Amino acid sequence: MKSTLNRRMVVASTQQLDELMRVMNDIFYFATFVYIVHPLRGRVKFDLYPFQKSVLWQFLNNRFNIVLKFRQAGLTELIALYCLWRALYNDNQNIQIISIKDKVAKRVLRRIKFMYKNLPTHLQLPIVNGTSGKLGTSEEVEFENGSTITSIPTTEDAGRSEAVSLLVIDEAAILRWASTIWGAAFPTLSTGGSAIVNSTPYGIGNWYHQTWVDACAAGNDFNPIRLTWTMHPERDLHWYEEMKKILGPRRTAQEIDGDFLTSGDSVFDLLDIKAIEDTLSEFLPIDIRYNGNLRIYEKPLKGEKYVIGADISSGRARDYSTFTVMKRSGEEVACFKGKIPIEQFAKLLNLIGREYNNALLAPEANDIGQGVIKLLQEWNYPNLYYTVQFIKEKGESKPKKAKIPGWVTTMKNRHTIIMELEADIRNDSIIIKDPFFIQEAYTFIYNEQNRPVALGKDKVKGDTGDELFDEVYTDDAIMGKAITNFVRKGKVNHVIVTPR
Repeated sequence: MKSTLNRRMVVASTQQLDELMRVMNDIFYFATFVYIVHPLRGRVKFDLYPFQKSVLWQFLNNRFNIVLKFRQAGLTELIALYCLWRALYNDNQNIQIISIKDKVAKRVLRRIKFMYKNLPTHLQLPIVNGTSGKLGTSEEVEFENGSTITSIPTTEDAGRSEAVSLLVIDEAAILRWASTIWGAAFPTLSTGGSAIVNSTPYGIGNWYHQTWVDACAAGNDFNPIRLTWTMHPERDLHWYEEMKKILGPRRTAQEIDGDFLTSGDSVFDLLDIKAIEDTLSEFLPIDIRYNGNLRIYEKPLKGEKYVIGADISSGRARDYSTFTVMKRSGEEVACFKGKIPIEQFAKLLNLIGREYNNALLAPEANDIGQGVIKLLQEWNYPNLYYTVQFIKEKGESKPKKAKIPGWVTTMKNRHTIIMELEADIRNDSIIIKDPFFIQEAYTFIYNEQNRPVALGKDKVKGDTGDELFDEVYTDDAIMGKAITNFVRKGKVNHVIVTPR
């Protein structure tokens, strides 16, 4: 991005020139000159809290950011600061901010104008649009260096523009046409533009929640940033209790705790899932591989017996390949969720299985899983799990018995292993450390046929076989864990095949 130093800025001394040179390259130094309006104290310096500095650093170092925020986090001011700095000190920046309503969009731009107006004059750049004496218009500010900041309300056409340098989508969870807007805007970012999507949560099944879930699973290009109210130095338990009285328990969970809440059709009790989520900070991985897709929580212990259950996908469609490593006691020690070719996934299972004392390995044998099992057999994996199959043939009094390598999933045993997993979670019989599982559990529901599925996964497909809905979730981490949990108890999977 081209410097604006040669533009018309009024610099009266060497000190001012040094300050200008520094703010152009250091947004944190720039912030020391910025003022905001505090709701109680009026005009105050924008002294960044540590969590705000961390967020700003991530804006600088990640092209696409998605932020899950809490109420009154001060994120709007932080984004306003970032937009103003980019526009002032980088030429020809096209910055677009999309808000839920017209008055909200205008309020965001007013905050940017307030910051600009209160800057020292030697750090300002002339505004060239709007009537005389005005700072631009109610929707747009254009600077002498060709940079513009446009703040507009949401419409179906919002985001359709020439090349965008920075796109900000505010309160994306409740934004109408969010999926359409992003689909239209993404091509405009192809020349190197960046995006900041932020929101408090507003239920599940919307574009924001889907994008957040995928980001947490490294399934898209977004860098997930979660802000909690405890990060804010001015928020304490007294503040929390006051907000709870005002908002009520459900809105508090949503707007303060940042919980994605769903209906009573959830397979898992959401209080159980929230309890697991709250303990994740106690189980930080000791090793992270495959760009965060593989998380190791405990190295293998000598003499310990381990079990691995795996759910397998091609690595090309929506679904992910997953596996879980558990002790026989039910404690999880490693997990994986990612999109990789089946041969690479087979190599990973072979490696991790041998690393964990030749763990009992139960990859799903359905469809493409057979290819993984074949490779594991070729590599002489020493401890494969076998499904026992009973084949009933006409004229035979007793069924024939056969052993099939891997885990064979049927409609009947699928329900059984999911219900066992739910019961063990409810009874605290297992220790789950997997963040991928948590994200899936919030959207794992009973459908109209009372069948446990990921939200939207069973929806009608079009003539081409393509799904007609954008918000389709996954259950791969759940299924991998359900298989592992069943097998770790020493149970045998029996499959009955009847003649056609």
